[in-house]
Amino acid sequence: MGNSSYTLQNLVDITRALGDLAPALPVGGSYEIIATSALNDAMTAMLAGSSKGSPFNFKFNRLNLAPFFINSWQQDYACNNLILGWLESCGAYNTSSTQQPKPYRVVEVKRDVLLTNAQTGNLAKIETMSNVNLTYGVWGQSTVLSLSGLINPGPGVVYTNPAGAISMPANPITQIQDTFGNYWMLTQYGTCGAVNPFLTNQNPNNLYPTVLNPAAVAVVVNDGSVQWTAVNPQGQGYRLNPMPTQTGPVWQVAPIGQMKPIKFTSLKQFLEPIPDDWFTYLQNGFICQCYRRSPDPKIRSKFKDELALWMASLDAAVRQGSREQDDWGFVPSSNVMDTGWAFNPVNPAMPYGPWAG
Repeated sequence: MGNSSYTLQNLVDITRALGDLAPALPVGGSYEIIATSALNDAMTAMLAGSSKGSPFNFKFNRLNLAPFFINSWQQDYACNNLILGWLESCGAYNTSSTQQPKPYRVVEVKRDVLLTNAQTGNLAKIETMSNVNLTYGVWGQSTVLSLSGLINPGPGVVYTNPAGAISMPANPITQIQDTFGNYWMLTQYGTCGAVNPFLTNQNPNNLYPTVLNPAAVAVVVNDGSVQWTAVNPQGQGYRLNPMPTQTGPVWQVAPIGQMKPIKFTSLKQFLEPIPDDWFTYLQNGFICQCYRRSPDPKIRSKFKDELALWMASLDAAVRQGSREQDDWGFVPSSNVMDTGWAFNPVNPAMPYGPWAG
């Protein structure tokens, strides 16, 4: 069940009722292109933000991303995320703990996270990166020749499933690049086969889901009892800091993000993900963009005034979504005369610090 009961056609019908805008969306002719273009501009300004609108973490646009296990000494994790716009928060669960409930640690979201050899530091950090910019291993390559120095998959190499483990297995890197430039991520643990499964190019024209074909099923390659799944180079993966330890607690990272604005191509599309009670804010943006596209110069000149009204409308939308108090801020944890920590509490056994979210 979706958020919206309105379609783009409903917006067109409302706008046509405004006499001066009717020529922008004529009953006859190819007005659908104008309508979809106007709505895409309005949706982008409302959800993604630009010089014509402020980005905001709307709850209705929130996305709980698939959690993933950290791996020995591995900072980069490829994924086939195609609808992620940006991360807004993140946390990590110590799944190897018998404590009830499981220990949970905050992972700070950053714009840029650097590669490092350090396994200690302040709060753990995460950023999104295009998969093409992440670090990969090479099947069968020796550790000495590896760019990252991490263990690579190869004949008889074993990957142990960390789910339910009491400590993190010392697994090789879980993502590789083949000789044809394709990227692959581990999706089934097991033992690698005796022969490199990537000696031939695997269906290069339809390897993974894309923006044009999001329903495509990613190609899976069997490597003994291990399975590798093709990765879209332009999908969104993650980078963590500090570097995870080789063994230790099993941490499962759970990111939360905002979706990219949906692109409209048809008048029959519902106005997802905008809920009906937020409809008026999107409607104001659509009407504003129709003024911009009017064939009459006098009507088109009203765009500047309508833009100011739309900005006020977007500001109201942000205020409506920001009525509740945030669960974060700068709050003193001790007396101002306290000496603070006498040691760095972050260590290989507790790489994400003792702070709870």
